[in-house]
Amino acid sequence: MKYLILFIFIPLFAFNYFHIKKADEYFSNKQYKKAAQEYLKIKNDKALYNAANSYYKAGDYKKALELYKKIKDKNLEFNKLYNIGNTYVKLKNYQKAIEYYEKALKIKKDKDALYNLNLLKKLLKQKPQQKEEKKKNKKEKKKKSSSQKQTKNEKEKKKKNSKQTQTNEKNKKISKEKTSQNNNPAQKNELKKEGSFNKIKKFQNIKTKDSNKTKDVRERYFHKILRNLEFNTLLIPLRSD
Repeated sequence: MKYLILFIFIPLFAFNYFHIKKADEYFSNKQYKKAAQEYLKIKNDKALYNAANSYYKAGDYKKALELYKKIKDKNLEFNKLYNIGNTYVKLKNYQKAIEYYEKALKIKKDKDALYNLNLLKKLLKQKPQQKEEKKKNKKEKKKKSSSQKQTKNEKEKKKKNSKQTQTNEKNKKISKEKTSQNNNPAQKNELKKEGSFNKIKKFQNIKTKDSNKTKDVRERYFHKILRNLEFNTLLIPLRSD
């Protein structure tokens, strides 16, 4: 009977040892999914817990959550609940995360669990305030844009009127100059020179305007990126043992 037990136990121990060693190597080399697959070959809760941690590290939070919930070993209860809380945070289900941190803290007091719990509660309080602020900002932006549009339209009208008056004055000058040109040929040559000089000036002004436009577009783009940046300050250490 003794030999029969040894015959069954020794190969099983060797099998487990081989897969644990292989899984640990994969985990230390940051090949977390391969590590998880090796841990799952061993049929106990400790290996299941390690497999869940590996999936968590790999960023497969749904799979990690599924495995954490299968663990029944009471010695791993606190770590399991704490890591389920972490996983729910990663899945952005903050209400569930709070629930599991509270469950973990009923088993024992822990600084990390308490810190995460308080941080999430603050985060959920701040969210409605942030929404209200965003709404206010949107309304203010709409008001500003409407007022800016009105001022733009007024400016454009003024510009058009000024342009029309300028063109009328130019036409009058041209008609006067034409009548004088017919009488004086020397004046004709001077006017030609002035016309070519004005064309060059116009071209230079257009170039400078285009360069200013591109600068404005770049500045707007970088400001937009800075506004959209979100900083995650949540500290979540993973329980590995």
